[in-house]
Amino acid sequence: MCKSTWRGACWALVLMALGGLTATAQETAPKIKVLIITGFDAGGHKWRETTPQTVATLEESGRFEVRVSEDISILESSLLSQYDVLVLNYGFWNEPEPTEEAKKNLLEYVKSGKGLAPLHFACSSFQEWDEYRELLGRVWVKGTGGHGPRGGFTVNIKAKDHPVTKGMSDFQADDELYAKLSGDAEIEVLASADSDWSNQTEPIVFVKPYGKGRVVHNVLGHDTRARENPAFQELLRRGVEWAATGKVDAK
Repeated sequence: MCKSTWRGACWALVLMALGGLTATAQETAPKIKVLIITGFDAGGHKWRETTPQTVATLEESGRFEVRVSEDISILESSLLSQYDVLVLNYGFWNEPEPTEEAKKNLLEYVKSGKGLAPLHFACSSFQEWDEYRELLGRVWVKGTGGHGPRGGFTVNIKAKDHPVTKGMSDFQADDELYAKLSGDAEIEVLASADSDWSNQTEPIVFVKPYGKGRVVHNVLGHDTRARENPAFQELLRRGVEWAATGKVDAK
């Protein structure tokens, strides 16, 4: 065998070995630990259906390890710190507010550098808790927030370079389009939609810092049909990953 052929074969073996090491590293990389908090919602929001669907959407990517709590008092637990990101899949103002200990624990959790991903009607909860509004960036205030009939609308990707939406295109949703959410915290809008109900362009997906942590607020996802939308699922995976790590390994 000539030297050049021998060198080529050696380099091929080296590249194959490096490729194998990279694949092994990816397979053994720690998964992002997600806690979905659920257990109550308005009558039209079937959390017992959307929660397992959300678990499946995340776990099918291979990047997440997901646990579910149907008891909001878990916010009081020191075990919260073992998770990288919390997903809030609940909502309604009729539910009692968390205890003061739970409130403090949640705020400190995010401030410390963890992630938070509120979904859909989570923005309506705990109407008397002012810091919840600051944490989420925008909230549904009873008597102010609302939406028109559930139906089709275009979701416009506004932040072309943000890790959560980079490379994504505008898409069609069949969902509720939340409008007139309240709050004056500074947010970065990643996606918006034009509401016939409010006659305004409404923020649909937006992000904000809270202390050292990251909040990704996505108000889409009325039901399982809305969450079957591939674009919604992509936004969910990317948003949860970015909230947890500050980056996105889109696949």
